[in-house]
Amino acid sequence: MLRFARKSRFFLALAVFPLILCCSNSTTYSDEPEEPPQLEWTTVPYNSDLLRITGRANYTMGDFVILSWSASAVTVAFVGTALEMEAGTNQFAYIDVFVDGEKEPSSLIKLANTGEEPIVVPVVTGLRYGTHVVTLYKRSESHNGDWLFYGLRVLGEARKDLLPKVPKHKIEFVGNSITCGCDVLNPVPGGESDLAYTSSYHSYAGQTAMTLKAEIHNICMGGRGFHINYDRSKNYLLPAIYGLTGTTSIYTVNWAPDKWHPDIVVVNLGTNDFASGANDSAGFVNAAVNFIERIRSYHPESKIVMLDGPMLTGGLMVQCRQYLDIVKATLESRGIGDLYRFSLDPRGDNPFGINFHPTQKEAAEDARKLSAWIRSKFGWK
Repeated sequence: MLRFARKSRFFLALAVFPLILCCSNSTTYSDEPEEPPQLEWTTVPYNSDLLRITGRANYTMGDFVILSWSASAVTVAFVGTALEMEAGTNQFAYIDVFVDGEKEPSSLIKLANTGEEPIVVPVVTGLRYGTHVVTLYKRSESHNGDWLFYGLRVLGEARKDLLPKVPKHKIEFVGNSITCGCDVLNPVPGGESDLAYTSSYHSYAGQTAMTLKAEIHNICMGGRGFHINYDRSKNYLLPAIYGLTGTTSIYTVNWAPDKWHPDIVVVNLGTNDFASGANDSAGFVNAAVNFIERIRSYHPESKIVMLDGPMLTGGLMVQCRQYLDIVKATLESRGIGDLYRFSLDPRGDNPFGINFHPTQKEAAEDARKLSAWIRSKFGWK
């Protein structure tokens, strides 16, 4: 296990950044910030109650918190003009920066194989002196790398009383690459994949949570299924990794489900099972039934929505929907209630029965429809 030294971490020379960072697109908000005299840098450690951390946070590995799953986030409120982050990663971690209620990220931090020492990353600079709220949001998938968060430095003063109110609603999304937002930012639909095109925030899941102003946990991994994966393997099936804090074994521990109970669990699985060409009805139904039963045991009061689409087309889409309907009926026959089905619209058709990953526009439309359905079905405002 890697161990990260604490010595003088906030004073690492900026000259090393090009060696260990793909880039840090920190945002400057004013050429002439109104900085009062004697403004000083103050440290906010990873475990401070001045921070709001969302996602399956793992505090067991050292003097940092590990945020692995997509959509994990850190929010801080402060009175001041600038913000820096101390962080590391074992592979890659792409982190969106949102400032003062922005609907779209103002910049992107790209961490890459930082080694055994954490690094200092400028987040925002040149803000006008005053109250600011900044959220750092992990947009990349867990299996691409973990975000090791050591803390922040604020040029000014962090204030707990200025943090936004805790969201009224909570949604847990469980799924594959569609839920992760794989290629959602790809400028060429069906074009060559790149990690830079992945955005959990711009996936239907991230956009649904944003629209409904809900706190989100996004437990997702590309290519995974209920019963069989897209590549026909049965390693790292979603039910196998669902109970963990991430997918990189060196930084993964079991997640205690009673730490966070969602109002709704949205399970979007089945695409890879059917697209594999090796799915079988009994195996799929049994695996799905067992997984939903397990989720119900963790969250007795949650509503569970089994969702399909939008990549399957033609006969595969029809089969997937039929099997999910059977799963729902089987569970209800066992006395398990508060189960629902929802289908996203397929995007065209092709001879292979599976379409490209949703574009940003398509994912936004999926989120609009799902959000409207949730509001109507469950009375959310």
